[in-house]
Amino acid sequence: MDGAKTLLRKAAIPDLPPEVRTDFVVASATTVQKQGRWLFVGLLLTCPFAALATPEAAGWFVRWGLPTLMALYCLMGLRDLFKDNHFPQKPWRAERFIVQSWTSSLFGALLSTGWAVACWSAADPGERLHFPVILVMGALATAYCMASIRAAAATHLVVDIGAISILMLLTGSTLDMAVAVSLCVAGLFQWRMITAHHRQVVELLMLEHKSQQLALTDPLTGLINRRALLDFAGKLGAQPAQSRLLLIDIDCFKVINDTHGHDVGDTVLQEVARLIGEAAGEDVCAARLGGEEFALLGPVDALPPGKAIELLCTIREAAMPHSGHCTISIGVAEGTLEDESAWRNLYHRADKALYAAKQRGRDRAVHAMDLETAAPPPVDRVIPQTSLPQRKVA
Repeated sequence: MDGAKTLLRKAAIPDLPPEVRTDFVVASATTVQKQGRWLFVGLLLTCPFAALATPEAAGWFVRWGLPTLMALYCLMGLRDLFKDNHFPQKPWRAERFIVQSWTSSLFGALLSTGWAVACWSAADPGERLHFPVILVMGALATAYCMASIRAAAATHLVVDIGAISILMLLTGSTLDMAVAVSLCVAGLFQWRMITAHHRQVVELLMLEHKSQQLALTDPLTGLINRRALLDFAGKLGAQPAQSRLLLIDIDCFKVINDTHGHDVGDTVLQEVARLIGEAAGEDVCAARLGGEEFALLGPVDALPPGKAIELLCTIREAAMPHSGHCTISIGVAEGTLEDESAWRNLYHRADKALYAAKQRGRDRAVHAMDLETAAPPPVDRVIPQTSLPQRKVA
């Protein structure tokens, strides 16, 4: 059973670039849900007319039974299509919806084709040409609405147009045969348009993904930028666990720029960024905040406190593009990220610790907690403002 579901899912959702697969599935499910409502309303309105137009020779079931089944099918479909599935938040629902829409549309295609073939066979030769036209108009409209699910669109075109066209070619007059060929051409043209639509949607999603990546990535180092780091902090805020932030600054970077030039300075930034990115690990984001300042942010379990010392040693010992070595200073802080205020507080504490590391001689890591729990200086070392010597006025 699971194997069959997997096959259906693979057939309904074609191979796509992994970076846009979820966006494509969500967009397809949302489009089919919106267009499907109008489609079912239209099919529901045609049911009584289909019953009245059915030749009496076709029998009671074809005249009343099939239109009634179609009406019930449309009502059940409308009930499902007006549910709020929250596709963007739950993409797995979008995948399930696509598979269900395909199987459901197949049932509707069989009902419509069965009705049209039965009416064709029972109608007078001068009137029976109307029924293939009615069927194909519905098939083309359905295929258009299901264009986001190519497998479903193809099913409708083959079942609806293919079956009645074969019947017309084998048992119809010369005019019937000409109409059958025209219907097949119309179906092929529709399929060509559906394929082009699919390709354009994928290209647009790829372009959108690339634009988002450019907007969230530092172009020099390839790390994420400050904006993307804020987005990641928001995701961490949805978790109850604490997060750890490492603010990293290259020591005396201005000297490297002034001595070797900005081009060499840029290559040093790139090398330091590479080492910081390698140190990030899983569930941890490495970002360039601007200039020579970087950051590592992640859950405390994924970003252990020893990572700061490890990173200090790695960069201190690494050969840099300016044929020398460089060091970094790091400020470390932990806290929750439930809102923007919590993020500002965490960043301020880490930044304060980074400043302390600079003041204490650089090439070291300082923890914000060490600053916050440090004992205040003795009272006799504090010189009150009022005890400062007064300058005598001449």
